[in-house]
Amino acid sequence: MALLVVLLITTTEADIQFPTTKTVRLTNSLASYVDMKVHCKSGAHDLGEQIVHPTESYEFSFKTNFLGTTLFFCSFQWGNECHYFDVYKNGRDECSKCFWTIVEAGPCLYGDKSLCYQWNKN
Repeated sequence: MALLVVLLITTTEADIQFPTTKTVRLTNSLASYVDMKVHCKSGAHDLGEQIVHPTESYEFSFKTNFLGTTLFFCSFQWGNECHYFDVYKNGRDECSKCFWTIVEAGPCLYGDKSLCYQWNKN
């Protein structure tokens, strides 16, 4: 019986993640030097539309959930272009400060290692 209780506690602790604060910064580095409209959401939060001027940034912070399934995604619009990307995806992003540079080809995450991604498929 005691072994069963220990196994249940161990399994539960492995599946649960303690919430941590994360910060996402999105910097407009478009070569066309135009305003960029950003609209970010998660399953529980809609952060609304933001206008980000050239070379400026939009930043927000949040706490991850216990289940380890936190996801924030954004739409990015400028001119006739509209793209989508998951700016924070639990399991992919291990950063506590996730600083993204947005360029026409896609978003680039800067930190210990720089990674550039393609836009999500619509």
